[in-house]
Amino acid sequence: MFRLLKFKPPHGWNAVTWELAIVTLGVVIALGAQQIVEAMRDRRTASETRAEVTDELNSNLMILRLRQAAEPCIKGRLNELRAMVTQWETTGSFVTPKWVSQAPMFLVDLSRYDAAQSAGRLALLSSDEQYRMGAIVARLRKFDSWQTAERVPWGRLRALQFGAAALSKNDQSDIRSALQDASTLDYMANANPAEALPMARKFGFRPDASGFRETAPQVWPGGKFTPSICASIDTPPEEANKRVVVPLAL
Repeated sequence: MFRLLKFKPPHGWNAVTWELAIVTLGVVIALGAQQIVEAMRDRRTASETRAEVTDELNSNLMILRLRQAAEPCIKGRLNELRAMVTQWETTGSFVTPKWVSQAPMFLVDLSRYDAAQSAGRLALLSSDEQYRMGAIVARLRKFDSWQTAERVPWGRLRALQFGAAALSKNDQSDIRSALQDASTLDYMANANPAEALPMARKFGFRPDASGFRETAPQVWPGGKFTPSICASIDTPPEEANKRVVVPLAL
């Protein structure tokens, strides 16, 4: 009959238990240290991401301020063009404008936000921070889509610079439609800052003019914001074009 052999460690079970406890404690300490290092790295990354995205959003919010500053000139030009088209439809002619211009366009840059989102770094921020940033970004993107869409109707409105003799009845209808489109888009683009800026202020963001002050001298003489649409409708194009060179990047 076979007899079962009893296994007995050379130094006894107490020694084995002690060694296992030491190994387990070492593993726990190592894992805890790794978690501490990872947590410190995540906090540093979150802080850097927060600062970078906040700076970017504040810079873009300045664009909304500039749009508000240009709005009286945009509305004034739309009113002039509306009166011109009405005169054309009534009398068959109008005084040919030299400078129709267009609503100013600004470069909305959200590359840092997009990069942080793609890399998963935004997930290191609190859900409340992510919501606040996302809400501002959504409104900036919507504003950008409206200001981009504005270029089309304003391009059609500039056909008025050819004069009534060079335009047909179909052109008249097309320009009337473009005027309506430009007015509608202007209303939406103007309503956006009125909603977004108070929201941004509530969320702890505010327009940062430092980028504007740095870039403006490259765009406008003296660095003062003077959009070309603020030039008189009788301004020669060669003079009015000096007021703006490229879309302003903040």
